Amino acid sequence: MPVTAVLGAQWGDEGKGKIVDNLSENADVVARFQGGANAGHTINVKGKETILHQLPSGILHEKAECIMGNGMVIDPVGMVDELNYLRSEGIDTGNRIHVSLQAHVVTPLHKLLDSKSETALGKDAIGTTKRGIGPCYSDKINRSGIQIRDLKSINHVKDIINHKIDAYLQKGLLCQDEIDAITTDLETFYNCVPEVYACAADTSLLMYGYIKNGLALLIEGAQGSLLDVDFGSYPFVTSSNTTAGNIATGLGIGPTNIDRIIGVYKSYTTRVGAGPFPTEQINETGDYLQQAGGEIGATTKRKRRCGWFDATIGAYTARINGFTSIAITKLDVLDYMEEIQICTHYQSGSFPGIDLQSAVPQYIRMKGWRQDTSSARTFDNLPIEAQAYVRKIEELLDAPLEYVSVGKEREQLIHL
Repeated sequence: MPVTAVLGAQWGDEGKGKIVDNLSENADVVARFQGGANAGHTINVKGKETILHQLPSGILHEKAECIMGNGMVIDPVGMVDELNYLRSEGIDTGNRIHVSLQAHVVTPLHKLLDSKSETALGKDAIGTTKRGIGPCYSDKINRSGIQIRDLKSINHVKDIINHKIDAYLQKGLLCQDEIDAITTDLETFYNCVPEVYACAADTSLLMYGYIKNGLALLIEGAQGSLLDVDFGSYPFVTSSNTTAGNIATGLGIGPTNIDRIIGVYKSYTTRVGAGPFPTEQINETGDYLQQAGGEIGATTKRKRRCGWFDATIGAYTARINGFTSIAITKLDVLDYMEEIQICTHYQSGSFPGIDLQSAVPQYIRMKGWRQDTSSARTFDNLPIEAQAYVRKIEELLDAPLEYVSVGKEREQLIHL
């Protein structure tokens, strides 16, 4: 596993955390290249659930170095909260976390602007997590952002924040009452800054050294390919590039250094928040998938919308990422369904040529296996119908199947 990337291939929540956690056992370094606290990676070990939002999942393995790349937007308050939680659970974070000096910083001002913008949109709201991600990336592109390297001096940070507050007040983007309401949040933010800056490093240089010395690197994506700001279901997307092309930019490595790209797909499709969802089942099937799959957002705690597997957009994400293999998760959720459907194409064309809002999915029907798969540890242990189902997905996506997950625990993962 020289340099392996694990990316979400749908609208996020595909179970990337479990695949990353499994691969982390043999990784020397685990790195994230985009997104921020709007991500939620859930990992289950011996019945214990850990949800990470910013720190790479590799932090649960004590030998792994953890890189938070320049493509991320870092929330110091959330990061310190995660560190404190892990320490309370007896996990030694040591000096293993390295945050890029060039990553941008999410402030309470960004969160306030995010919340205000979503509220103003009303029924047309995008469905953001209100974690300040979009406004922070906007500042980055507008060349007015705060980078981790700016956190060296707390007085310098306060000067930048105060200058921004004056500008927002002058432009009418915020009012004094709104600023006063986040006074405590700003103080908490300032208190967290020193601990975050203590992790600051030239992570691109670190990555170069790791690769040069032949260490095993694991790159962890956040969200999913269909939330990519360029290639996703725009405008109902996140504010960063979630696809493979951004790995090099978000970590400061050459694209030729990436050896494997594993795409993670759930055995059905889910989506949190607003936006088009062609195979969504607003019926008993959708309710069953939601309940059987425990489909609650790790970050938002909102119920996920559920539907059949969509191989049309699945093949699209396999193509734009260049997946070398795929993983299919939560197969066990389908264990007791009599019939399972897969969308093979849309009636009137394909994405992005057609608006997903108007897409009419066309399905094939497959026989369910009606038996438990959670104890299967090899592919041959799976019922014939379950094997046929995942092989059909493999065929439709035109990417080789490497992993099948049949439960939450680490050991419930079949490696083909």
